[in-house]
Amino acid sequence: MDALTRVVTLGDSQARIVDIRADLGVGDAELRVHGLNSTVSRETRDRVRAAIRNSGLSWPDGVVHLTASTAHPRSDVDLAAAAAALLVTGAVPVRRLTATALIGELGLDGTVRPVPDLRSRAIAAADTGFTHLVVPAANVAEASDVPGLSIIPVACLDDLVSWLRGGPTPALRPRSGEEESSTPPWAREAWAQLAPTAVRAAAVAAAGGHHTLHVAAPGTPVLLLPRLIRTLMADLTDTAALEVSTWHFLAGEPLPDNAAPTRPPGASLHPGDTVAAVAGSLSRPGLLTLAHHGVLTVEDVPEFSARTIEALRPALENGTIGITAAAGAESRPAGARMVFTARDCLCRCVRTEDCRCTPQQRARYLARIPLWLLDRTDLFLRQVTVAEPDPSLPSLESLRDTVARARQRAHYRWGAAPEPGAEISYTKAVADLPATAVRELDDAIRAGRISTRTATQCLRLAWTRADLDDRRHPDIADIWLTLSHRTGMLGMLRNPAPR
Repeated sequence: MDALTRVVTLGDSQARIVDIRADLGVGDAELRVHGLNSTVSRETRDRVRAAIRNSGLSWPDGVVHLTASTAHPRSDVDLAAAAAALLVTGAVPVRRLTATALIGELGLDGTVRPVPDLRSRAIAAADTGFTHLVVPAANVAEASDVPGLSIIPVACLDDLVSWLRGGPTPALRPRSGEEESSTPPWAREAWAQLAPTAVRAAAVAAAGGHHTLHVAAPGTPVLLLPRLIRTLMADLTDTAALEVSTWHFLAGEPLPDNAAPTRPPGASLHPGDTVAAVAGSLSRPGLLTLAHHGVLTVEDVPEFSARTIEALRPALENGTIGITAAAGAESRPAGARMVFTARDCLCRCVRTEDCRCTPQQRARYLARIPLWLLDRTDLFLRQVTVAEPDPSLPSLESLRDTVARARQRAHYRWGAAPEPGAEISYTKAVADLPATAVRELDDAIRAGRISTRTATQCLRLAWTRADLDDRRHPDIADIWLTLSHRTGMLGMLRNPAPR
C-alpha cells in the first residue's frame, strides 16, 4: 500500500512543495525515513514514532518507509510524515488529505511546534491549488487571511487525527503568557528625557533612510538612538515582511515566536564579527541582509578592522551586497539605516570626569573611522539624553504620524519612498527648488567650493527636513546649514575639544 502527503517548505528563498510518500513493508515494527538530510531523517524518525506512540495510537506490524521528494534539510516535515505513516497503516482515511498540505514539527509527546515564515508557505499552498492547510496552532494568525485556503490549526497529533477522521476543525487553545504586551515602546518619563536633537535626527533618519554617526561621551547609552529610529519607522508592508522573514529563515534565525514580522528588524555589528558574518555567504545571509528594511547598529566603529568596514561600502552606496564564491555569485539586499557609534575616547571610562585621554589621543582614536565612511554618512549626533525633561518634545504618536506623512510626500516626489542606498541625481534633487537656490549651488560647484556628490547629499537631507516640517521645498539656508553642520562635525572628529 502506498500513501502520499505534502508539505510546503522554504528553501533558496522560495516556497516549494515536498511530497512525502509512505509504504508499508514486511519486517519488524519500525519506521525508516529516506530522502531527507541524514540528521533530519534520524530526528524525524524518532519524533514521529514517539509522537504516534505517545498519542495512544498503535504502531503497525511491519516496516513503514517514508521518502521525501527532495533532500529537505529541516524538521517542518514531521506532521506530513506522521500523517503519511498513519494513512498507509489505515489509522486515518485519505478523504481529507487529497487537497491538504501539512506543516509542523512534532514533539516527542505529540505536541505540534510552530515553524517560521508560515505566511509565505500558505500563499504558496494557495497558489498551488491546495484548499486546506494544517498548521501549528501557534502559527494560525500568520495564515488566517490568505484567500482561498482553509486553515486547520492543530496543537497536537490528536487534533490532526480527530480532524482526519471526520471531526470538526480543532478549536484554538489559549496559550498562557503569550499575549502581546500593551506597554508602549517608550514610557512617558523615558521619552521626556530624550534630547530634542536626538529625536529630530531619529525622525530624519526614519523618514529619509539616512545613515547616522553617534559620537558618544563616556557613559552614554549608545543603543538608544537605533532603538529610537526603529520606533519611529512605519510597520513593514506585506512584501517587506515576507522578504525579512525569508532571509531570517534561510539564516537559521527565525524571528521571535516564529511570527510574521510587523516591525522593522534590527541587528548589531561588533568589532569581533568577521567579514563572512557581515556580508554572508551563498548558503547563509549575513547581518547586512538580515537588517534589510530595518536598522543596523555598528558599535565601536573605530575598533573594526579595515577589511570588515570595507565590507559595508556597497551597502552604504547602493543598498545591496554582492556575494562571490567558486559556486557562483549573488546580489542580496542590504538596505538598512545604519547607525555608527563611537566613543570619543579610548580609555573606556564611564564618566566624562574620569577620562584621562588627551585631545591628541582622542583625535587619533576617532581618525580610525575612514573618511569614505564619513562621506556616506548624513547625520552626526553627540547627545541623546538630557538631565531634565524637555517640554518641547512632541508625543511619540504624533512624531510617528509626521514621519509617515513625510515619507508619503517623498514618495510622491521621487516616485518611491526614500530608502538607504537609493540613488537620487543632482538634477532630480534640484528640480523643484527655487531658481535662485539652484543658481547659487551651481556657482558653488563650478567654483570648486562643494562637489556635486556632497551637494546632492545635502539636498537629499534638506528635502527630508522640509518634508518633516511640511514645507513645499527647502531653501538655500537649509542646504548651507546642512553643509556647515557636516563640516563642523568632521572638524570635531579630527580636532576634539579638551575635556
